[in-house]
Amino acid sequence: MQQKILTHCIYCLMMSATMTGCVSATVTAVNLGFSDAFINEWLYSWSIAFPIGFALLLLLSPLFRRIVDSMIR
Repeated sequence: MQQKILTHCIYCLMMSATMTGCVSATVTAVNLGFSDAFINEWLYSWSIAFPIGFALLLLLSPLFRRIVDSMIR
C-alpha cells in the first residue's frame, strides 16, 4: 500500500511540474515575449502554479481515473 501511495505522489509531482511549467512558460511568453524579464517572471508564475497544480492532481486524479474506468467499461 505504501508503494502505491509513493508511486501516486511521484507521478503527481512529475506531471504537475511538467504541466504547470509548460503552461506558465507559454502564458509568460505570450504576455511578455522573450524579454530579459522572462525567466524571473516565468519562475514566479510557476512557483504559484506548481503547488496548486500538485495539490489538485493529488486530490483529483483518483476521481478522474475512476470516471474514465467507468466510461470505458
